[in-house]
Amino acid sequence: GGTLTPRPWNLHDPDQTLWWLVPTTQWPAYRHGKLAISLAHDYPRKTLLGRNDSLLELDKVFVGLNVEKGYGKAAIEVDLAIKKKPQQILDPDWLWFSLIEGKGPLLFSRLIESVSGSQRIYLYVIVLHVHDRETTYQKQYDAIVFSCHPDRLEHIFDNKSPLSVLKGSEKAKNFSELAECLRRVGEYHWVDLYLGAHLPRNDIDFSELDRSLLSHLMHWVV
Repeated sequence: GGTLTPRPWNLHDPDQTLWWLVPTTQWPAYRHGKLAISLAHDYPRKTLLGRNDSLLELDKVFVGLNVEKGYGKAAIEVDLAIKKKPQQILDPDWLWFSLIEGKGPLLFSRLIESVSGSQRIYLYVIVLHVHDRETTYQKQYDAIVFSCHPDRLEHIFDNKSPLSVLKGSEKAKNFSELAECLRRVGEYHWVDLYLGAHLPRNDIDFSELDRSLLSHLMHWVV
């Protein structure tokens, strides 16, 4: 395959921040599928901290796939800073559309089936209202986590969806049903989707990790 470029979310604290492996030297790489590696105090788990920390396995590392949905052009009306950040605005080349439209949900369901048979796999979805991703932090968001099984998604818990964007998505029994909810998310909201595993921090067998998880995710790291 191609070369992956490592990128930290916070350049000033690289030891503690979420890292991506990105299939391009282009940055920011919102439009691309990326491998994500993070501790519990960062995305995706930080959005659900304090609700059921034993299930979030705070002592472990999250390793998985991250796919993002950007804003529509209407978002500029809410936050003018985004006018100068065109890379945050969706266009047809974003991987997001390959995920939620056409055959995308079926292909992603097959991915879930292929990786969830032999290990615990989690699917996180986080939705945030318009803000400049690079300079501000949004305190309110919807967040939900599912446990993945070869034949279904199982809702574990959520943050009660204060934005009401993900309300009802907890009923999704498979990724096709969840994709139906995600297709309804409008121009004023950003979506972060993460699919991956919680792994012991000091005892990762990388060849096994590649065989059981990373090699399957690479189809979406584009």
